[in-house]
Amino acid sequence: MDRTQAYNDVIRFHQHECPGVAFGVRAAEAAMAELGLKEASGDLVLVTETDACAVDALQVLTGCTYGKRNLIHEDAGRNVFTFWERGGASGVQIRAKADSIVYRTEEIWALASRIEDGTATAEDEAKFAQAQAERIAGLLTVPDGEILVVERVEKQAPSPKHLARVDLCVDCGEPTSVETLHDHRGRMVCPSCHLAAHGGVLPEGHGDHGHHPHSHKHGHEHGHKH
Repeated sequence: MDRTQAYNDVIRFHQHECPGVAFGVRAAEAAMAELGLKEASGDLVLVTETDACAVDALQVLTGCTYGKRNLIHEDAGRNVFTFWERGGASGVQIRAKADSIVYRTEEIWALASRIEDGTATAEDEAKFAQAQAERIAGLLTVPDGEILVVERVEKQAPSPKHLARVDLCVDCGEPTSVETLHDHRGRMVCPSCHLAAHGGVLPEGHGDHGHHPHSHKHGHEHGHKH
């Protein structure tokens, strides 16, 4: 993988330069090298524990995308990405190294906060831009060991999400995936209408029950497939 070209390809998709994209390029590069791949593959499955900028780089460079359902988001707020070849019994996990340039310093956070709340001076904005540019340059050039932790994972690859049929929510009439429709007192409703029916707050343990008869979850609960 040509790193400069890869970064430029991702920027065209992501629409702006940032350290997160540069880190994502390095994570994609390391994962593919560990798995012995030279180009994006539809046979990869990725679990990402963040929805930050790096994920755009992973989509562009590895072939794992939301649309193909081989990109699975499990939001833990961590720069941790685990890759498998489809059906594999082991994979590779890429993590951002703590106390590395992957993360903003307190000074950069302070500058960003002033920019966001509109109190930044021209000097603040120039300092922030310079700091970000230096991080991008570093993230694209430093050795892997300075920013990445790469480890093998000995567990089965998760199955990509199934493409599901849709049915109408009886409240709003919107065609909704049967995987998200809920049986609320004998009426199949979408998540928004289900929440509204409970006054905006679901009772504890109430958000994952009463699945549609054609739901994959429903089939597992009853020990058979529909």
